[in-house]
Amino acid sequence: MKSLFSLASRGQRTAVVTLAVSAFLFGNQCLAASKPVSPGAAVTPPDATTLRIGIGIQPDTLEPSQVTNSAVASLLGHVLETLVTTDDNGRIAPQLATSWDISPDGLQFTFHLASGVTFQDGATLDANAVVWNANRLLGRIEAVSDCPAAAELAAIASVQALDKATVRYQLKHTVPNFLATLSWVAYGILSPQSLNRSENKLFNIQHPIGTGPFMFDALAPTQLQLSRFDGYHGERPYYSKLIFNLVSGAADREAMLAANQVDMIVLPTAQQISKYARDPRFAVLGKPGSRTIFLNLNNQKAPFNDVRVRRAVSQAIDRQALVDQVLQGAATLMDAPVGPGLFGYCSVGSYDYDPTAAKALLAQAGVAPGTQLRLITPHGRYLEDEAVSQRIATYLREVGFAVTVEPLEWPAMMGELFRPPAQVTVDIHLFGWAPTFPDAGWQLPLLYGSAKWPPRGPASSFYKNVDVDKLLDAAALETNPVARSRQFCDAEKLIWADVPAVFLWVQNFEVVARSGVTNITLLPNEKISVAFAKPLPGAPAKAASAAQATGGGN
Repeated sequence: MKSLFSLASRGQRTAVVTLAVSAFLFGNQCLAASKPVSPGAAVTPPDATTLRIGIGIQPDTLEPSQVTNSAVASLLGHVLETLVTTDDNGRIAPQLATSWDISPDGLQFTFHLASGVTFQDGATLDANAVVWNANRLLGRIEAVSDCPAAAELAAIASVQALDKATVRYQLKHTVPNFLATLSWVAYGILSPQSLNRSENKLFNIQHPIGTGPFMFDALAPTQLQLSRFDGYHGERPYYSKLIFNLVSGAADREAMLAANQVDMIVLPTAQQISKYARDPRFAVLGKPGSRTIFLNLNNQKAPFNDVRVRRAVSQAIDRQALVDQVLQGAATLMDAPVGPGLFGYCSVGSYDYDPTAAKALLAQAGVAPGTQLRLITPHGRYLEDEAVSQRIATYLREVGFAVTVEPLEWPAMMGELFRPPAQVTVDIHLFGWAPTFPDAGWQLPLLYGSAKWPPRGPASSFYKNVDVDKLLDAAALETNPVARSRQFCDAEKLIWADVPAVFLWVQNFEVVARSGVTNITLLPNEKISVAFAKPLPGAPAKAASAAQATGGGN
C-alpha cells in the first residue's frame, strides 16, 4: 500500500486525524478565554455511508489553538489542513503548501500554495488567508500572554503575502524544526470568513471552517458528526459522514462495538486485544507508539520536594509487572525521559523495583508512615489508565503511604492541574505525552522546562533545574544536529537523576475495527487517518470499518 503522504498522491491523501498532537495548549487564562463547546442538536442517525468511531474524550473546545488533547486534535484534523504535515516516517511533507524555500540563514520560509483549494464556506485559499491566520495567533500573544500556541510563534517577525500564492515568514532568530511547528493542528488554516458565524469569535472558534475533506456538522453530548466536503481539492472520501462517539470507558466502547453501534474503537482494553485478533470479524491495528506514560510528582510540594522521596516512589513500583499483568505486554519500559525513535533520545538508566530500598529512603527523608497522598488519574485517556493507577496506589501503600485514587474525566483533570503552582493540591497524577514530531524538542522543554509550568504549559510536575533549563534553552536555538542531540542527552541524564516523575513506559497504539475496509493508517506518534477509509472490493458497505494499517500491525 502506498504511503498516505507519498508524493505521488500528495494533495489527495493529506487529511490526517492527529490523535497525538503535542497537547500543550493548556494555560488556564487561555482556556478561560475559550468557552467550552455547547452541545447542539442530536446528530443524524447513521446510514450505509456513515463510519462510526468510538473515542474516549469529549471535546472541551473546538478552537484549534486551545486543543488540550489528542482526541480533539483528531477531530479537527479532518476539518483543518496545515501548510505542511508529517508523513508516516515522521518527515515533513506538503499539504496546503506544495513546496517551500528556506533562506541560507534559516530566517526566511517562503511557501508556495496549492492552487484550486477552497474553504468549506466557498472562500478561496490564498496567501492573504494564510497571513490572516498567522496574525490571529500572533495577536493572541498580545491579548493573552499565557497562550502557548501563540507563544510558539513569538520568533516570527512578520508574515507577508508576496503574491496570491506565495507567503513568506520572517523569523527573528533560527528555530529548529520550524516546519514541524507549522504542521501542528493548532496552526491549521481557517477561513477568514469564519467570523461571519455568530458562534465564532476571533480567539474562540467553535465552528471551525477549513479546507479538509470533512466539515464540522453537529456536536451532541455524546457524539460529534462531520459531513463530507464535496468541494475538497483532493481525493473524494468514500464516507459521507463520520460520527465520533465520545465514550470515556474502554469497556463501554467495546460493548458498543459488540452491539454494532460503532464500527471501530480507539484504545480497547488490553485484556481484549488478543481476543479481537483471533476473531475474523475484526482487525486489530497496532504498532509501537511514541506516547510515554509517567507518574508526575508535585516537585514543589512536600514530600516530593525531596529527591529521596521521588526516588523512593520510583523504586516502589514494579513497572514490569504492570506491563505484563495490566497492559498485557502492550508497552515497552522507559529508560529515558523520552521514548526511542525521537531525535535526541539516549538511554540513561533504569529504576529497579526495590521496596526495601524505597522504605529506607523514605525513613532517611523523615516521611512518616501513613503520609496521605492524593493520586488523580484520567479515565479512558490512556491504555488501562485507571487500572494502572489503582495498582500503583497498592505499591505505594506497601511502602507506607496512605493513597487515595481519584479517577477524573479529562476536562476535570485539566482543571485540577493547569493553574498556578500554589493552587495545585494534587500530589501525584498519571500523565502521558506523544510528540507530534519525532524530536525531543517537542517533549523535553514542554514537560521539564520551568518556563512551561502551568498555566503557561503542561509541565505539571513543577520541576525546576537551572542546568536543565540552560540545556533546553540552548537546544531551542541550536541548528547543528550533533550539538543539539548532545544537549538533549545531557538534559535527559539530569532529569532522570532528579526523578521529577516516575517514568513508566511507551505504550502501543491499538485500534480495533470491523473487517472489510481499507485505507486506515496508523503512525507511531498516534496519528490515524480515517478520512479516506473505504470498503474492500466486494465488502458490504455497512460492514465498512476495519482496516489495514500502513507500516505494520498485529
